Amino acid sequence: MQNAVTIHCGVARAVISLQGLSFLVGGLAPTIFVARQPSSWNQSCPLMFPSCGWSASSSIEINGECYPMPVHGFIGMLEFEVVSSSESEVTLRSFDTKFTRTMFPYEFVFEVTFKINNVRLNIDVRVKNSSSSSLLPYSVGIHPGFRWPRTSSDKNSWKLQFEEAESPFVPCISSQGLIKTDQRKVPLHGRLLYLDEGLFQDEALCFLNARSRRLSLIGQDGTVHVDAPDARHWIVWSLPNQQFLALEPCTGHGDLEGKHIAFEDRGYNINLAPGESQPFRVRFEFSEKEDCLDEA
Repeated sequence: MQNAVTIHCGVARAVISLQGLSFLVGGLAPTIFVARQPSSWNQSCPLMFPSCGWSASSSIEINGECYPMPVHGFIGMLEFEVVSSSESEVTLRSFDTKFTRTMFPYEFVFEVTFKINNVRLNIDVRVKNSSSSSLLPYSVGIHPGFRWPRTSSDKNSWKLQFEEAESPFVPCISSQGLIKTDQRKVPLHGRLLYLDEGLFQDEALCFLNARSRRLSLIGQDGTVHVDAPDARHWIVWSLPNQQFLALEPCTGHGDLEGKHIAFEDRGYNINLAPGESQPFRVRFEFSEKEDCLDEA
């Protein structure tokens, strides 16, 4: 990978691109897979900022003016600089430019730290409002993909376990990626969701205003835990006949179908005062054997 940095610890290794911020992690007993296969998932940046999900007509309104806004924001279009690095840890930074202000007329600094060891990857995002006078409204998240299945060909043997009991009713998603008022029921039994490809034929599963701050992807050959203490929502999705599952903790979500809400009035936004900063933390951890399941 050109224009990239590599960190490692023991057998674990992460290669992180500075242009568009994609990353590939291997060796996490044996693998946490947070990059994407170009043949199945043609985007590369696993981070979301300053918007999560789809905006209506791929645009937003700020102070009465219309701006283009790509799905999951524009953070994947930016180039990052290395702030500090060691063998197992690197901190990267990007910030507002003339280019970003064509989409988002706010001042910000976006830093992300990757730290790796044999069974864990920590990702720490920090957003700072670098303005001296105006609020910074935004949402942030991460949408990594994990190998599904990892070594077994049977996807139906995998489960997703929530930390807390969640509602089995999730919103339907329009063909434009917007959240509808209609809901559908998914086969969530207590805290367990038994996985199969059919779950994602009608788009992603959006667990909005979730109670859980941890999701565990459980297979016969191990479990991947995803901890996101700062998340409000979890988005779970895949594509037909593809070997990945995306688990996306985030603070925001796509626009509501049929409702026009100015960007600065989105109720789920984080609104940073001038000079303030806010973290968004995610932890990926692998355990060798299948965890004990509890459906209660």
